[in-house]
Amino acid sequence: MVVQDVIICGKLEKETVTRLVAAMSQACREQGCVLVGGETSEQPGVVEAGLYILAASIVGVVEKTKVVDGSRIGEGDAVIAIASNGLHTNGYSLVRALMEARPEIVEMRVAGEGFLDAILRPHKCYYQAFRGLFDLPGLHGLAHITGGGIEGNLNRILPDGLDAAVGCGSIRVLPIFRLIRDVGGVEDADMLRTFNLGVGMTMVCDPAAVEGVREHLSRHGCESYVIGRIVKGQKRVVYEGRLRW
Repeated sequence: MVVQDVIICGKLEKETVTRLVAAMSQACREQGCVLVGGETSEQPGVVEAGLYILAASIVGVVEKTKVVDGSRIGEGDAVIAIASNGLHTNGYSLVRALMEARPEIVEMRVAGEGFLDAILRPHKCYYQAFRGLFDLPGLHGLAHITGGGIEGNLNRILPDGLDAAVGCGSIRVLPIFRLIRDVGGVEDADMLRTFNLGVGMTMVCDPAAVEGVREHLSRHGCESYVIGRIVKGQKRVVYEGRLRW
């Protein structure tokens, strides 16, 4: 179920609203969701005139026995990276600061497209690719790589007494992140902490399930590869080696 709310201050053209709702409806249909409601409101004195805020929320239901919460993660499990298609939802404060300091970056091209097109690509949706794996006994954990990078998100699902050892050299860094690093002179540690660097999701699996999981993801258009393993530790993500730029 998708519940959508729109807060509007000022006049928004009917055509624009129609396009917004049509696009959101199409996105819901593609994921098997339902757009169940929405509203517009004017809030003078609260929202500055001429500023339009679009807010949305997603509500879902899952059987308690089917929750993938990391509790089954064990020593020796594999950590799989599922590729992102760009920045997704994180790192834009740094990017805006970089655009202000180095405005020429706006005119640069990366991997055959303009910089602005690369940073504004919508977040990849993984649901259709993942839904066929949720009943798989070998799937032990999932972590969405948002702010904080791999270290700040994968650690949240680790049970007591275990670490995730992640090989930095295994991460397939996307060209947009190389450009940001080079133009901005950003240290590797800051890049790892701020961006997903090309890893949109991580999946922790029984080693025996890795091949089947990767084949399934590939059939659904998701690139995946092993970047680490679960070892004894203290609920931390431990980086090994160096990023390959």
